[in-house]
Amino acid sequence: MHLIFHEQSLLLVKTSSTWALPNATHLTELDLQLSKIVLADTALVAQLINPEQVALNAALELVNLRQVVNLLETKLVEQVIFAQQMLHYQRTNNYCAQCGSQTMLAPSSKWLYCALCQREIYPQISPAMIVAVTRGDKILLAQAKHFAADVWSVLAGFCEVGESIEQTVAREVLEEVGLQIKNIRYFGSQYWPFPNSLMLAFTAEYANGEIVLDADEMRAAGFYAADELPGRPSSKYSIANQLIDDFVQRQLG
Repeated sequence: MHLIFHEQSLLLVKTSSTWALPNATHLTELDLQLSKIVLADTALVAQLINPEQVALNAALELVNLRQVVNLLETKLVEQVIFAQQMLHYQRTNNYCAQCGSQTMLAPSSKWLYCALCQREIYPQISPAMIVAVTRGDKILLAQAKHFAADVWSVLAGFCEVGESIEQTVAREVLEEVGLQIKNIRYFGSQYWPFPNSLMLAFTAEYANGEIVLDADEMRAAGFYAADELPGRPSSKYSIANQLIDDFVQRQLG
């Protein structure tokens, strides 16, 4: 398996009816920077040095990961995400944050390492919450300003220093739409590589308040019944879609 990336895009081969990963022949004319860390079940993981070379081969295309997660099967998507994140980790940790020395591959061959500080440098993971808020038989869906016109989703936000994840859930809902919630319950989790988030998913119930949008971040929000949803998240793979599917199944059976 050859996983070739340019930032948050994956190199794919477009066939008549589907997408596939490139083989070794497709890569012969490309300049690549190989991953220092060897990943299991992959023949090659690398970053494109010159993405313009892709245009010289009509069969190849760089596809954004947000689209890739809808095109490939779940097991392969998980491998792609892991490989891309390990490249991102290497690209953003060329130097030790403590002493400024250039990093190298650790003796374990699993992580980067600072020889001067004698410490391994691990990939950064940013915890974030995502929550499906219900009010009776309706679910809260919203449009962030960066969403496409047909994309709606449940609310999400990053955990801040000093917060429990439950406090993050309540704060983000209050900040983004002006509502107070109750009965916060854990639903599940998913790693999300935009850029390095661990999404911790919850359900919650409306407690009180009226919708007041954060004008800097939100375009629209409202409560919708299962048969009148105005849109969906852009990725079928996302835990946001799983939360909405769970709500729809509970309402419609």
